[in-house]
Amino acid sequence: MQQWFLPAGLVLAIVLALLAPQPGSVLNGTGLVLGLVPLIFLVNGYQTRLDRLALRRRFVGVLAFGVVVGLLLSPFLGLGAAVLLGLPASAALGLVVMASMPPTLSSGVILTENAGGHTLWAMLLTILLNLAGIFTIPFVLGLTLELGGEVAVSPWPLLARLLTVVLLPFVLGALLRRWRGRPAPGWVRYVPSACIIVTVWMSMSASSATLFELTAGAFALVVLGALLVHGSLLLLCAAGGRGLRLAAGERIALLFVVSQKTLPVAIGVLTALNAPIAGALVVCIVFHFLQLMLDALIAARLRRRPAA
Repeated sequence: MQQWFLPAGLVLAIVLALLAPQPGSVLNGTGLVLGLVPLIFLVNGYQTRLDRLALRRRFVGVLAFGVVVGLLLSPFLGLGAAVLLGLPASAALGLVVMASMPPTLSSGVILTENAGGHTLWAMLLTILLNLAGIFTIPFVLGLTLELGGEVAVSPWPLLARLLTVVLLPFVLGALLRRWRGRPAPGWVRYVPSACIIVTVWMSMSASSATLFELTAGAFALVVLGALLVHGSLLLLCAAGGRGLRLAAGERIALLFVVSQKTLPVAIGVLTALNAPIAGALVVCIVFHFLQLMLDALIAARLRRRPAA
């Protein structure tokens, strides 16, 4: 049930925002979104076992590759795809923001496990790249959006916001877990997804009129742009795994973690920008769905292959 909770909730949030936008628009005006984003990372921090962090020499090389490809190069892939396809401004903003994000907080680890990969490496890469992303996002996003002419971004205020709404709640959650010494109740795992669903519902309700401006042709270009970015990252990670001479399980961890992009941080970044975000949110959600579906198919195929 957990794996379907977020996708089903996002579909419901979009439908409600289109059919009855008034309640969500009113709640959006209260500033509730500003409290939901830190809650996501407080719970994620509580669920993360930081005591498992153990860096070894070969892993450091993989981590460096993940930073270069997943955090520094990826935003320019998003910008290139947006320019190549001639995406509308809001759609281009969403694609570049999503391409700038660190890995997903859970699905990359789950897919690695399902494909028979090195789960611990996947978890370590996820944690460390998300922490590194807090410091890379403001600067690469400011540069790419300035080059694309979409929206002006000042990196320092954005960095301060990410430290406040992402890193600080995450650390507090990890410290709370260490103090309590036991895992959270089962229902807590649904809290981050529920926060994302409510945030998407409120944000889209407040800008529901702009959603109808996205034509079928523009939506097809968004799908193609998301596939271009994610597909390019998959190819780069596959080549990097072989170039680094990693074992099969280690290559799988690199493939699924570094190529994926997290939706919660993207929502946090978009809410910090002084720009309409409804169209950009659609792109981020489409990107999220496509990467999950495509990688699930790849994981199933890898699972059936011999480990060698």
